[in-house]
Order: sequence, then C-alpha cells, then structure tokens
Amino acid sequence: MCGIVGYIGNRKLIPLLVDGLGRLEYRGYDSSGIAFLDEKKGNITCFKEKGKLAALKAELAGVSGAGAVGIGHTRWATHGSPSKVNAHPHLDENREFAVVQNGIVENYAELKEELIRKGHKFASETDTEVLVHLLEDNYHGDFLKAFRKSIQKLQGFFVFAAISKRDPDMLLAFRRSNPLVIGLGKNENFLASDVAPLLTYTKRVIYPEDDQVVMVRKKRVDIFELSTGNSVRKKTVNVKWNIEQAEKDGYPHFMLKEIYEQPMVAAQTLAKDTKNKEHIVFEGLDKKAEDMIRKARKIFAVSCGTAYHACMVGKYLTEDFVRMPVECWVSSEFRYADPIINSKDLVILITQSGETADTLAALREARAKGAYIIAICNVVGSTIARESDVALYTHAGPEIGVASTKAYISQLLCMTLLSLQIAKIRQKIDPVTLRKHLKTIQTLPAAIKKTLKSDRQIKRVAKKLAKSKNYLYLARGYNYPTALEGTLKLQEISYVHAHGYAAGEMKHGPIALVDKKLPVICICPQSVTYEKMASNVEEIKARNGILVTVVSEKDAHIKKHSDYSFEIPKVPEYLSPILTIIPLQLMAYYIAVFKNCDIVVINPANKNPFTISKNS
Repeated sequence: MCGIVGYIGNRKLIPLLVDGLGRLEYRGYDSSGIAFLDEKKGNITCFKEKGKLAALKAELAGVSGAGAVGIGHTRWATHGSPSKVNAHPHLDENREFAVVQNGIVENYAELKEELIRKGHKFASETDTEVLVHLLEDNYHGDFLKAFRKSIQKLQGFFVFAAISKRDPDMLLAFRRSNPLVIGLGKNENFLASDVAPLLTYTKRVIYPEDDQVVMVRKKRVDIFELSTGNSVRKKTVNVKWNIEQAEKDGYPHFMLKEIYEQPMVAAQTLAKDTKNKEHIVFEGLDKKAEDMIRKARKIFAVSCGTAYHACMVGKYLTEDFVRMPVECWVSSEFRYADPIINSKDLVILITQSGETADTLAALREARAKGAYIIAICNVVGSTIARESDVALYTHAGPEIGVASTKAYISQLLCMTLLSLQIAKIRQKIDPVTLRKHLKTIQTLPAAIKKTLKSDRQIKRVAKKLAKSKNYLYLARGYNYPTALEGTLKLQEISYVHAHGYAAGEMKHGPIALVDKKLPVICICPQSVTYEKMASNVEEIKARNGILVTVVSEKDAHIKKHSDYSFEIPKVPEYLSPILTIIPLQLMAYYIAVFKNCDIVVINPANKNPFTISKNS
C-alpha cells in the first residue's frame, strides 16, 4: 500500500520528506520519490528511484535545493511495473505540477486516451499520471479550482496530494476511502497517509472525510466538499500514540490492523477489476488468453497454505459457474507428482508474494508440460508474475502480519471474478445473470464492515475459549476451505492443536473426540447443506461439545443450539467464504492474545521474521 507525505513550512524540506517516507516503510513499497518547489530556481525539482529508500537517499546525497513546499511517496506497484519512470511523484511536461497517489483510478484508461488526443504526452504506465495532465488541462489561474475539476473526472478509491509552481503557497490533497491525516504545526503544516511521519513534529491532527478537498498552507488548513466547494469545519484531534503504535494506526498488532483493512481491500479489488459495476475487466486477459481459456480441457489450481484454501474455494466457484473440471493441488505435491497435464490445460496459481519456492517450481513444471498459466498475485513484477502467461493482481497492499488475512480476502474476490469471467468467455453465463452477480458482489465491502462489528463479542468468547488445548472446525461445501483456513489461523499464532474437517465426515472419527472440553466451531451460513450442518450441530450438542457457530443473520434454528454464535450478513453461498472467515480470523487473534502468545510479523524491509509482544 503506497505511502504519502507532504509539507509546507520553513524546515529543511528534503530530510523531512525522506524521514517521513522512512516512517512509512512498514507499509511495503518498491520505489520512492520526492518533489518540491525549489525556491532558488523557481522550478519543481523531482527525485525518484526504484527499490528501497536507500537508493533515493543516495540520489539525494549532496543535493542542497531549498524549498518551502513538497511531497513524497513510497509506491506499491499496481499499474505498471516497479521502475524509476513509474515511481511517484509524476510531473506534467512543463514541470508546473507534481502529484502523488495512494489508490486506484478506475477510469484512467479512458481519460488517458482523451488527454492524448488533446496532445498530452505520457511518460509512465501508471494511472496516477492522468491527474497531473488533467491539472495542466484545467488550470486557468486557480490551482484549487483546477484540482477540484480534475478530481471530479476520476472514478475509484484514492488519496491524491499535489503541488504547483504557479501557486507555491499551497499544498492540495483529496481522499476517497484511502487514509489521509493532516498534521498541524506553528507556521507549518503536514499531511501523510497515517500519523507515523507526523509525530516527530506534531500530535495535533485532522482526519478529513471521504470526498473532501484539503488546502494546506503554512498558517492555515481549509477543507472543502468536493461536490459543492463549501467549506467544512473539522475537529482537531490530539494523538496519544507513540511512533510504533502510529505505524499500526493505534492497533496493538499489524494482524488486527490488516483484518480491519479488509473492507477497503475488497473495495479496491472491485474498483480495479470491474467497470461501472457491471463488467469484469482484467488487464492481463487479452485475446490470446481468452482463446486459451475458451479451448481449455481442464483447470489445475495450485498453491500453498492460505492461498491453497483460496484455490479450494476457486474449485467450487469454477465448477459451479463454468461446469468445468478443476483439480486442486498443494504446490509442494504438484511439483513432484509428475502431473498429467498438457498444452490443453489451464493452470491457475495463487500467491501473495509471487516468490513462494514450491509454487514457482510448480509453475515451471506446468510450463515444461506446455500448460497455459495464470497467476493471481499481490506483488507486481514478482518472479511468478513475470514467468506466468498472465498475471492478475490482487490489491491488498503489503501484508506485514505473517498470518494472512486481507490477502486471503482479495484472493477469494479475485478468484470469484475470474470464475465468472471464464464462464462468460466459455458462454456459460448470460449478460443479465452476470450483471446480477456483479451487483451482489459490489455489496461485499459493506458486508465485511458489518461483520467486523462482532469484534467485541468475539473477543469475549475468545477469552473463555483460550484455555482449551484442542479445537475442531467443521463445515461443508464452499465453507469446508473456510474451516481449514480458520484452523490454520489458530495454529499459526496460538500454537495449539486444531483440526479442520468436512462436517459430513465427522462420524468417521472426529465425533469420538467431542466432549465438554472441546470447542467445536461450525460454519453454518445459509446454503444447500444448511440442514445437514444443523444435524451436525445437534450431534455435537448431544455429546456436550462447546459449540461455536458462524451463521447468517436472523438465523434462529442453529443459534438456539449454540453456546456462542457470530452472525454474518446474508449473501449467496458462493460469496459466504469471504465473510465467514472474518470471525475466525478475529477469534484466532484474540485467543493468541489471551494465551500470551507473541504475534509474529514480517519486517517488510528485509523479510526477516521478528516478534512483537502482545503489548506492543
């Protein structure tokens, strides 16, 4: 997830911006840059580099340019590969405007074509560059007016910050869904993606709302509604966090922060992969890819760990929508199994990092046998993305907590859209039905947000269950992978024995383990197997098991048998895994906290594991 900093005031600008970017390194990035208005030259000066911040620092060594206003950025690539030219900030041809962005502009391609027809020349592959050319096109002496007019042309979810050579006394910003914080100082003001870069200088901040434009000057900050231009008064907040807490937005651990980022991640994935909420648009699926999909004999879904559970859900989705056989394989088994596969087969790989050794080896095995390969990946330019025929990117941003949460949600959503697109390509779904599905899918960000409201209830239940030494997870159909994923989350961070099982197989062994000491977690949303799950629930209660259920809202039957029950909004069964996993993520997290376990995270700078204690 990209990071943004901005400053206007009298401090030394370059070290301040670079320090701010350093405070945002935990968000993950593949390039960085700064732009500022050089007071001596009267021009916007820009420096940017691919790779870690050290590369940018080396480029800035000895630079003495002085400025009063500037912006900085760490980029996590979405549109265009990680490179110096795609790094932010982006400038117009005359170097009169500079912009940075965190998010996705859905309609950038149409706007880019329109601007090119007007004579604008683009330097990068990014969606962000559209804004700087819109500013150039709309500027007629009023920077704020041009900024508002340009933003109104954009669709998507994003934060922008911009500076102008023509108006050196202001820094403009805008937010929609993605985070933005304004820091208030004396004769100076700041902005950033979160409070971490600000706390060295101020703890007085303002949090703008969605669709608000912010004009930052040395001595004042003004906020306006985008649609009307009307001024808005915002409350100043005094931040009580320290730097480390600020990097986690006040959450005690990155894992919990990332669980709460899932509504935004879902919204960003939908914004990127759908158009006008009625059409699926995957940039990588060209005519050749569609032809291969149309002719494919069989699909192999291959991955590891959490991503393998996304593959399992993908099997249900694809076989339901496409009526095409899908084999699921764990990467480490696939690579050594000499699978029966050829040039008529399609292999779908799912990976967060794009560097997983077993999945990469599976890719090369499939490639050697002539299969066509589609990767669902979170990291642009990663090895698996490069070596696949097509790379479809999830939009989760970097995942610092080692127990995957938001990446899993984005993988499930991407796999859902891909299954529907395959159905469309193979003429297994008509346009009206497809639009109905997409309309329903668009409700998921709000449904995820609603599901998260059970947090306090889940925390109370977790406290009661934390002393248990064994846990059993049961589900059927689409949510059988959810049972396995819930089990994995608990094992990863709580270090206890947990077992995920297909509920229909409970009578073949696990039923003998059920007693008054065993928590049994049953995933029971409305589904074609609801009545069967209800029977499983009654079997567990007959043996005095501690019954925890995940049910659709307003469920009456299963809830009355449950010791504890968590509700999710009603959605079609094929979408339920995106919601049912959230209570299980939270329960695993809180059980780990109450068991005094360390929550393991990955340092995005060097990928070496370290631990943050439960109080950190």
